[in-house]
This record gives sequence, C-alpha cells and structure tokens, in this order.
Amino acid sequence: MISFRTALALLFAFALAATLRAQEATLGLSSPTTSPGQQVEIVLTVRDARSADVPETLNVPGLQIQLFGRSTRFEMNNFQITSSLTFTYTVIPERTGEFDIPPVAVQVGGKTIQTNPLRLNVVDSALGMPSAQPMLPPATDPGIAPPTPQGQAVPFFGELVLSKKKAWVGEPIPVELRYYFLGSIGGEVGDRPNLTGEGFTTQKLNNVPKREQIVNGDNYVVFAFQTSITPAKSGMLEIPPAALEARLQLPGSVPPGFDDFFRNFGGMVPPGMFTNARQVAVETRPVQIEVSPLPKQGRPENFSGAIGKFKMEASVNPKKTGPGDPVTLRVVVSGQGNFEAMGAPVLTSDENWRTYPPSEKFQPTDGVNFSGEKVYEFMLVARTDQTQTPGVTFSYFDPDTGKYETLTQAPLAVEARAGEPTQAPPAAAESAASKSEIGADAKAASPALLKPVGSSSWTLPILNPAFLMANAALGLVWSLALIIVVVRLISRSEGGLRRKKARKTKALLAALKDCPDKEFFSRAAECLRSLLHVEDHPLEADSELDSLDLDDDSKDVLLDLLARDAECKYSFGATVAPERETRSRILEALKKMSS
Repeated sequence: MISFRTALALLFAFALAATLRAQEATLGLSSPTTSPGQQVEIVLTVRDARSADVPETLNVPGLQIQLFGRSTRFEMNNFQITSSLTFTYTVIPERTGEFDIPPVAVQVGGKTIQTNPLRLNVVDSALGMPSAQPMLPPATDPGIAPPTPQGQAVPFFGELVLSKKKAWVGEPIPVELRYYFLGSIGGEVGDRPNLTGEGFTTQKLNNVPKREQIVNGDNYVVFAFQTSITPAKSGMLEIPPAALEARLQLPGSVPPGFDDFFRNFGGMVPPGMFTNARQVAVETRPVQIEVSPLPKQGRPENFSGAIGKFKMEASVNPKKTGPGDPVTLRVVVSGQGNFEAMGAPVLTSDENWRTYPPSEKFQPTDGVNFSGEKVYEFMLVARTDQTQTPGVTFSYFDPDTGKYETLTQAPLAVEARAGEPTQAPPAAAESAASKSEIGADAKAASPALLKPVGSSSWTLPILNPAFLMANAALGLVWSLALIIVVVRLISRSEGGLRRKKARKTKALLAALKDCPDKEFFSRAAECLRSLLHVEDHPLEADSELDSLDLDDDSKDVLLDLLARDAECKYSFGATVAPERETRSRILEALKKMSS
C-alpha cells in the first residue's frame, strides 16, 4: 500500500514534469476539401499551456474565418500530466480554388509560438468530396476498443471517403482513406494501409499531412491517405476494408495498491494515467460503387478512352523552316481524368505532311495523377510547301453529363518548305585542300632553285649537280601533282563515282550482317539510298525506287524500310528493333538490287 506522503510526492513529480514539457501549437482541418458555402472547421491545439491568446479572425482572401469556441483538457498518460487548449474556427469558403492558410501566431506566457500552415481545396460541389463529418462505428464492432472512462468516445476507427458513388468503367474516382485516433491516446501507426480488391485498379497511395479534427465533440488525430480507384467492369463494385496497422497506448485498469490512494480523492482515477500497449489493425468499412459501361451511342470514331473533363491548346515551332526540315506541333491536354489511359489527339487534313507518332509527357498537379496536363509533340515534315499545320481533334467522355465531347484545334500558320535538307557542298573543302597541298610542295622546292652557283669555278648549268637535283625534284613534284589531278578527275567521272559507290554499297551490305538491331533500319536505308544514287537527295528515294525494274515484293519491302527509317528519325515512340524475318527480307531485297 502506498502512503499518503508518497502519493503527494508522486503528484508533485507529475506537476513538475508537466511544467518542463515543451509547448507547441498545431492547426488541423476538419476536411481538406469542401465546396463554396459549405462550412468546415479549423482546430488550433496548444499543448502544455493553461492559457493562450489567439486571433479572433484569420485573414485569408476568399475565406471567412471566425473564432467559434475554446475548451481546456487535462489528462494523465503514463504518469505524465498533459494539458491542451483547443480553439475552433469556422471556415466558410466564398469561391472555388486552393487557399493557403498561413501559420497562426499564438501568445503563450510572454512568448510567441507559430503553428503549421494549412491548405484548403474548394471545388465545385459536383467534383468535391462528400461531407467530411465521419460516421462513428458502433462500439460493439469487432476490433474497436471499449469506450474511455469519461464518455462514449470511440478510441479509433477508419473510414473510406469516395468523391462519388456512381461511376463509369475506366473513370478514375478520387478516394481518401482516413484513420481517426482519440487525442488522449498515444502510439505509432504503420507506413500505409493495404487497399486491394477485384474489379478495380488503384494509384499509389499518397500521404496527407496529419491533422486534428473534432468528431461529436471529441478531439481526434487523423492520418489520411489519398488515391484514385478506376473500375474495370460494370455492375456493383465493392471496395473492401483497408487496414492500417498501429500500436496504441489504450486505457487500462488500476494496478493493485492504488485503490486506497484514489479512494481518498473520491475514487476518481485521473484519465489516461494507466495504459496498456496494444497492436491493432484499424479498418475502413466496405463501400459499394455503381459502375455503368460507356455508352455506344454518340461515340466518336477517334475516341481513344479519355474520361474526365479536359481542355486543349496547341502551338507550332519553328514557324518557318528550310527545305525538308521538320516542325514540332505541340498539343497540351489539361484537366481532370484518366491521363495514364488516354490516347493521343488525332491530326486532321494531314495528307500533305509526313507525320509520326508523338512523344508524351504527363505533369500531375496532385498526388494521385487525377489532375494535370499531358503534352504531346508531333514531328511533321512537309511533302509540298505548306502555309498551315494539320488540325487537331481530341474526343473524351464527360462522366458528369454522360456524353462524348470533341475538342477541335484549327490549323496553325506556318511556312514549311518541301525538298531535301540543306547541306554544305563538300567540293569546296577538297578544292581548298588540294590547292594548299600543291602550294606547299612548290614552296618546299623553290629554295633549291634559287641556291647560287659557286663563283670560284665555271661549269655549264646543265652539268651542275645542284641544278640537276633541283630540276629532278621539280619534275617529281609536277608529276605527282599531275597524277593527283588525273586520279581525281577519274574518281569524279561518272564511271569512277559508280565504282566508288559500288564499293561503298558492298561495304554497307557486308556491315549489315552484324549490325546491331537499334541501328539496322538507318544503315539499311543508307545502303538503299547508295544503290539508288540519291544520297544527296534522300526525299527522291521513293520515286527512284518505283522506277526500278524490280519485283513488287522487293519494292514493298524497301518502301517499308524507308518509312521505318523516317519513323526512327522523327518519332519518339517508334520501335527500332526489327524482327528476324523483317531483317532477312530487307537484306535479300538489297542484294537483289546490288546484283
């Protein structure tokens, strides 16, 4: 049995520990999402303080924030006395948007404590989350601890909040998993819950900052996780419970020996003084969604699976190009929906352009890839001189109206010229090099010609050894120069060029046998253009190939080779690894041309 003096000493130690604890202030929202005119609450909690001064109003443009009430709570948890002051603000949004609520300055005991900032997302009621006030589970549910001694507050519970209860196949549905723990309970929670099931897919769970929330007059700490669920089939879809592991300090019974002591104080045990550690799995309740198939009526031909609300913008760069140079048509699709499953926009009136599959880049604006923008870049090459780009259309299904919509972008102004790409003429550099070589040789020979003959003797110049050596050297230089000129004339003649190209083609064909897959199409196309003698005019390869006396199968194979080569150059998403059969057919067709 504990004596009265010992009990007083324990109480003094508890009071001293309480005064030494660090004071802190935190802000929490009753819901991170609401709609205009729909009230939510901000809870400001100051721990380990008996009094505090807070502002009556918070100034955030677009929000009406007013202090509503305050309360004080003292608790004992594991022999530590804790106190907290709770201030509740009402928040009434005036318009939609994202609002940053700055830190609040709290005056405690002559010093200022800053709270954490908050962000409130105000959306249209059609897109917003449902009411944030959770539905408490009955205390008799399995896995729920019995009520705390001072009231009927449930120690912990979970809920799954859906943005809508009716959806379409393929439509992403934002979801928030919330896990509530009574503020008087200490403990640790796991990394993230486990949400799996049949008939739907989920995005990676995104952690939401911990917050505090008043539920039925009791203060709870809320751990939340956001994701989106995409139904894969029609019918009634059930989202099963999602469990979050936690280790909690739950209220326990009074140890033996303390009964007489507390009987002296009216038999009241301080709340939270005795606790037991317990491993629990906090589960959400199963939720059902009614899923409908996408309607067939009114479905556009170019619909590629986009579901949501979108807008589209386009731009072209550069707006003026040289012959054969590509332009980039940049198309940006932004909004809310299934960005990861949607297909690319469709080009219209593109008969006079060479078009290739676009590159794709998605930039999300939230943690669950529900909102953001997707950028498509098309590489275009003009077949004939053009003054405008192709048009663009993008079709999607609006889940709110249940109808298909089509966005249209008119052609954009551009000056694009057809023809082969500009290249620097190679002959100029070779001519300059040959002149410099000949000039250097002549300069090297000139000192020997100008060397004076000795005046002490007289001999005929033709018999002078120096004269003979100088003329022999000069003759050799001129002979070499003549040989170089003749060889270059022969090599530049039609026959010489043909033999040179034949050697080059033979080398290219030999190299193709061991060519890596990722380089095969470009090297094979280079070999084909060499056989067609159109290296300097690559855009003429198609017409030259059509004019050859070659069987139709071989022509088709080689025309397909040119198309694949162009796709590899201009398309970001092109497949560059040929199949074994395709590779063999291309090599066989090239050998037929070279024979």
